[in-house]
Amino acid sequence: RSQFIRYEQFSDFADELEPPLRIPKPNQLLLVAMDLPKCEDDRMHCVNILDGLTKHFLGTLDVSALGTGTNIAIDMKKDRPKDYRPIATTLQRQRDTYLTRIGLRGFRTNVERNRFQRQSRGPVLERATIDELIELDDLGTPTST
Repeated sequence: RSQFIRYEQFSDFADELEPPLRIPKPNQLLLVAMDLPKCEDDRMHCVNILDGLTKHFLGTLDVSALGTGTNIAIDMKKDRPKDYRPIATTLQRQRDTYLTRIGLRGFRTNVERNRFQRQSRGPVLERATIDELIELDDLGTPTST
């Protein structure tokens, strides 16, 4: 059995728990605020989830308020599997997603603005080669016969 749950399933999981650990939907912002470690492949370790839900229930979600938060984190690491490698937190992921949306919105706005400017400029005359101009005789030069 796996000791991990996919990040996408975390909201449903928290909603399906029995009270007092249950966090009913909509719960996404509260789960993000827990700032839980997230491992590779968008997986979260069950001990981190249980720790976050317990802190939420006890009202001690802020680890710095405990004063010994670093000691707890070190003690909890020994219970982790070998493939436990946190790469981000739920809060970092939410921030990255938000910043990505802002960047994409700005990029799309810029593309639309450039497209509108090109359309409003009118047609651009193509450069003609000297040979084409001579053939058209637009230069008005006399031809020798």
